[in-house]
Amino acid sequence: MNTNPEIGHTARLLCEDPFWKMYGDFTHWRIDPFIRQLETKKQKGRILPFVRGLRLSAHLIYAIREILSGSGLTANWGHLLDKSNTFCSCECDVIIHHNGHIGRWDGTEKPIMDFRFIEQQKAVAVISCKSYLRSGDIDREYCELMKQFVNKIWLFSECCGPRSAQNIRSRALEYGYEDFWHLYTWSRQTDPEPNKIGWNKFVEEVRKLEQ
Repeated sequence: MNTNPEIGHTARLLCEDPFWKMYGDFTHWRIDPFIRQLETKKQKGRILPFVRGLRLSAHLIYAIREILSGSGLTANWGHLLDKSNTFCSCECDVIIHHNGHIGRWDGTEKPIMDFRFIEQQKAVAVISCKSYLRSGDIDREYCELMKQFVNKIWLFSECCGPRSAQNIRSRALEYGYEDFWHLYTWSRQTDPEPNKIGWNKFVEEVRKLEQ
């Protein structure tokens, strides 16, 4: 349900496009029998969870840039620099920030990596991205360290168990994260279930950062 009166039906459908593309693409790799076998046995040759997390962060960055287009805010992967521009924060999967950066590691005009060094005063939110998330996997130290650089720290996972979302959110809030979102729920005994309502709420929260 669209709870934001400023987002009309057509605009909402456009905002949902990235969600459905991510949902279809990520679940395709999640439920494939061969991939599942590799994951279950943690065999060599599998795609590592941190790579899946990086892929999620890339998709989120592209989506957030579209959501915030024309606002003066954008999203990137990188480090935040402290007020003296001397020390770096932890690596940030997604930084939502005012335009501009101190430095950029990108290699060429068609970069394999695009990593930004951004002044902490330009940052408005940071998102930590995970692949399959359990409540016991939440990184408390990361949130504590990042609080020195930015107030809003969000947690976003590709997926979690069907009965885990509320427990993850509760623990994330306890640890200092402002909120938690996921694309879908899934377990080895259940089919993927898209979290479209959660995505629309995420879009609303991102839009609020413009204010």
